[in-house]
Amino acid sequence: RSSRILSFNRSPLNSERLTSSSRRSPLPASVVPQISPTLSDDNIFCNRELNMNQIQAVGFDMDYTLAQYKEAFDLLAYNGAKNKLIEWMKYPNEISELNYTPDITRRGCMVDKKRGNVLKLDQHRYVRAVEHGLTPLSREERKAVYRS
Repeated sequence: RSSRILSFNRSPLNSERLTSSSRRSPLPASVVPQISPTLSDDNIFCNRELNMNQIQAVGFDMDYTLAQYKEAFDLLAYNGAKNKLIEWMKYPNEISELNYTPDITRRGCMVDKKRGNVLKLDQHRYVRAVEHGLTPLSREERKAVYRS
């Protein structure tokens, strides 16, 4: 696996370029994607490099801010995640029997792997709600564990 980091930066303040941090020089034009010269509010910009060597998992932005997904995609992502958990992370095979239930999904949550809880945080990273499986923790239980 290569440790080179590629960064594509396309913003009104910077010229379009695709560079490799291992050489810090522009790549040949043949590998640079052809992009419309017009910019719109729909463009997505990446303004910094990210070293992916230590990344174990990548999530999807599935809160419909970038795309309108169909339920089939949700199911595909759910089943794919289950398979990766079993194959790569050595989770028990029993999780393969779990079915996708769209009405219990939550946006903007974190997982406390140590305790097995799903946390809903506010903008200041204070824990506002906790569920263990499908069971919500009471305010007192939440404060005893997370102090917020």
